[in-house]
Amino acid sequence: MLGDRIRLLRKQGGLTINQLAEMAGMDSGFLNYIEHGKKSPSLDTLARIANALNVSPADLFAKQGFKAEDVFEHQVSNQIRAILNGKTQEEKEKFLAVLKSLKDKKLLSAMFRIFLSANHTRRLIRIK
Repeated sequence: MLGDRIRLLRKQGGLTINQLAEMAGMDSGFLNYIEHGKKSPSLDTLARIANALNVSPADLFAKQGFKAEDVFEHQVSNQIRAILNGKTQEEKEKFLAVLKSLKDKKLLSAMFRIFLSANHTRRLIRIK
């Protein structure tokens, strides 16, 4: 069923229904109806959903899934697209600069330690 395939691709892409709806320029309730087979999308809507999922419209009707290694790349791509959706060009350029800086392993390790420390601190604050 088409709705099942859209839901599978959305989940494989690591997107929530709200994220996909926003990226496709549609109401999340309508997308929910499509995923559950309660509404039939127009060709234009299918094209927007496929574009938001970063797949071809034909992929919405394919029976086979993606290879495991492709799923992770699909998830990363969709998450980045969801983060950048609605951002200004300047914000997108800053985001790209941060991604490029992650090539430096020492910088990546330092950023990861900061991230872990910040998460640990937040958990301690919630406990108190």
